[in-house]
Amino acid sequence: MKKLVVLAVMASLVFSMAFAQGESDSAAESVQMNIQHNLPKTETWQTGFEFIKSEMQKRYPDQINSTIYPNGQLANNNWATIFEQTQENVVQMTCESQVTLASLVPELFALSTPFMFEDMEHVLRFMDEKPAFVDDWFAKLEDKNLKVITYWPRAPRQLLNSQRPIIKPADIKGMAFRVPAMDLFVTTFQAMEANPVPLPSGEIYTAMQMGTVAGEDNAISTVQSTRTYEQGKYFNVWNYMGDGVLVVVNKDWFEGLTADMQKSLLEVGAASTDVVLEATIAREVAGRKTMEEAGIEFTEFTAEMKEPWRALMGPAYKAIEKTIGTDAWNELVRIADATR
Repeated sequence: MKKLVVLAVMASLVFSMAFAQGESDSAAESVQMNIQHNLPKTETWQTGFEFIKSEMQKRYPDQINSTIYPNGQLANNNWATIFEQTQENVVQMTCESQVTLASLVPELFALSTPFMFEDMEHVLRFMDEKPAFVDDWFAKLEDKNLKVITYWPRAPRQLLNSQRPIIKPADIKGMAFRVPAMDLFVTTFQAMEANPVPLPSGEIYTAMQMGTVAGEDNAISTVQSTRTYEQGKYFNVWNYMGDGVLVVVNKDWFEGLTADMQKSLLEVGAASTDVVLEATIAREVAGRKTMEEAGIEFTEFTAEMKEPWRALMGPAYKAIEKTIGTDAWNELVRIADATR
């Protein structure tokens, strides 16, 4: 009788272990890491996400199932809907520009302070310092069930116009420029004594063609890909406004991963930043070459050439300081100068 009891207990243990193993295998096989973003497959966001997907599947070949949806395929190309779907775990990962996300966390505008950062590498050096106030801003996204896993560079904004070279502030006075419909851009161009004209990006080409505006501010690759350079002649490469991209995941989903998988995702995310930087630089170089061949005249600004423009930014700087607080503003300036 005792032998039968022992056998029954052993059988029960074997069954339990097998069930637990099967449950573990099933859970491992069902880890979804679906990704959605708002740009075409030809853009650097796709490059970055393909890297993350590939590296995670290399580390967990039997566990990670992942599909990338470019062009906001599941959200009618609407960034706000993409973020809602990420919050609701319809997809697990997405990204968006810090300028756009400032509509959710206004402090993020400070990372695009005009004439504060020299280039993309400067922005990344700043972010590598891991400023505490930036972590506080990212934490506000966690309150919305979104966790930032990495920060990607985005090409800085330049200036295209059809009328004349713009070297010193007097050259821009009274000229009309299309800007995004955001207070920071309007305040910045008003400080330059130009006339900002908020318009959707799809209307830039026609507005320049009709003479409604003399030009636009945008990254080299964006100006080239949208062909607005066809209506321009003169181009400032002055990196007047930095930009970056926050890659976020559903916070609940992230916290449900194993500790090892969380660590891996953060490591892969960090590594993807260099991949996106390299791809972005390549696109900027190719875009400039295309425009030079089309006859666009480029002016490369030195740090000294930017100083008179930076001196005009008082109104923009005051607006940002009011938004983020004096302590954060002073730290932002200090760290930006230290990493210049």
